[in-house]
Amino acid sequence: MTPDQLLDCLDPGQRAVAETAGLPVGVIAGAGTGKTRTVTHRLAYAALTGQLEPRATLAVTFTTAAATEVRQRLEALGVHGVQSRTFHAACLRQAQYFWPQAYNSALPQIVENRQGLIGQACRWIGVPDTPAIIRDISQEISWTKQTNVLPEEYVELARDSRRAVMRIGPDDVADAIVAYEQLKQAACVIDLDDLLLCTVALLSNRSDIARQVRNTYRHFVFDEFQDVSPVQDRLMELWVGDRDDVCVVGDPAQTIHSFAGARSTYLEGFVASHPGSIDLKLTRNYRSTPQIVQFAMDTGRPTVRLTPVRASGQAVERAPSSDRLEESVDTVMWLKKLHREGVAWDDMAVLFRTHAQAEAIRQILADEQVPFDYQANDHAPVQARVHVGTLHAAKGREWSVVALCGMDDTTMPYALARSPQQLAEERRLLYVGITRAEDRLRVSWPMTVDGRPTGPSRFLPPM
Repeated sequence: MTPDQLLDCLDPGQRAVAETAGLPVGVIAGAGTGKTRTVTHRLAYAALTGQLEPRATLAVTFTTAAATEVRQRLEALGVHGVQSRTFHAACLRQAQYFWPQAYNSALPQIVENRQGLIGQACRWIGVPDTPAIIRDISQEISWTKQTNVLPEEYVELARDSRRAVMRIGPDDVADAIVAYEQLKQAACVIDLDDLLLCTVALLSNRSDIARQVRNTYRHFVFDEFQDVSPVQDRLMELWVGDRDDVCVVGDPAQTIHSFAGARSTYLEGFVASHPGSIDLKLTRNYRSTPQIVQFAMDTGRPTVRLTPVRASGQAVERAPSSDRLEESVDTVMWLKKLHREGVAWDDMAVLFRTHAQAEAIRQILADEQVPFDYQANDHAPVQARVHVGTLHAAKGREWSVVALCGMDDTTMPYALARSPQQLAEERRLLYVGITRAEDRLRVSWPMTVDGRPTGPSRFLPPM
C-alpha cells in the first residue's frame, strides 16, 4: 500500500490530522468521528513516508483495551514496533528499569488493589469500612495524588471544591488518607497512583534518566487527552521534552473523570501553550443515526457540533415507568423484542449512573433468561451477552442498541453533584452514554423513587 492509498479512506478532517507528522497537533475529536482510525493512520502514514521510526514512537492511551486496539490496527497497516501503552504501563516499565539506577534498590512492590489497606486505615481511625466508603476514599486518594494535594491540605481544598464522601466528613477522609499512607509505608509498598509520581520524580530529578527516555522516544500520540490530570500532563511534558512530533487527541464534551483530577483545559489549551502547534477538529459522526446525534447535541450541548453521516434511523425512545421495578421489566422486554427482530445480544447494552441501580435490572435479566455480563473489564472475552454497567465504564465503547436506565432527576445528576462544575460533568456523562448508541436508543426513568415522585433528568431535552 502506498502512502497516498493509505489516506484514501479518510475524510478531509481525518486526512489533515494524518498529514501533520513532525508537528505538534491538538485535535478535538467529537464522539464517533473515527478518532482511533485517524490516529493510527497518522502514525502509519508517517512511518511509510520515512518521517517516523515506529520503535521510537510512544502512543499513550487510557485503557489496556485501547492500547491493544491501536497496536493491532497499526500492525494491520504494516507498522510494527510502536509502543502503545497506558500511562500506568509506560510508567511501570520506566520506573522498574530506572529506579535501581537512581536509588540502588528495586522499585517497591505495587499494590494494585488497595481496598484492603484502606479498610484497615478506616478501622484504625474509627471510620466505617463499608465498601461504598472504601471506594469513595480510594477515589479521594487518587484525586490528591493526581492533583498534587498533600493530606494536610485536603480538608480546606475538599470543602472549596465541594467534594463529599457519603456519611463521613472531610476531616475523617483526611485522617483516613494519612493512616493509609502510614500503613503503606510500613508495608514497603506503593500504589498505582504512586507509580506515576515516582516516574515524575525520576524524570524531574535525574537529567541523565530523562535524557535516556527522550533518546528512546521521539514521536508521541496521547489519546483521550481531555481526561489527563496535572500529574499526567506533567508526565507528557517530561517525556516529550523539546520534541515537536506530538499529537494530543480528545473531546472536552467527554471529560468525565474530573472527580479523579482530570482537566480538559490541558487539551483545550494545548495549541496556545505549544508554539507552532496546529489546531484541528473532527466533526463527522460515523457511529450514530442522525436522531441519536441530535439527541446527544441537545442533551450535552458540546462546543463542537457533530455532523451525522449515516442515513436517518429510528426516533429516540423516551419511556417513563411507575417505579424502578417496572422500568427494569419494560427495558428487558424491549431488549427481548429487538433480539427477536434479529439484534444480537452482544450488540446491546444497559447503562445506568450508579452501581446501586444494577440490582433490579440484573435480576430481571436473569429471570427472563437473557444472557448478560456486568461491568466486564478490558480483558473480558467477547460473548453473546447483553452488556457494561455504569456510564463511566461505557466510555470508549459502542453498541447497536443502548438502553439508558434510571435517568430520573434524583439520580442523573448524581445526588452528591451540587456545584456548577459537578453538574456540568454529570451532563457530559449523560452525553457519553447517549453517544454509545449506533442504531437504537431508549431513555427511561421511574416516576417515583422510594415512594417519592420524580421526573426525567433535567438534562434531557424537552419532548
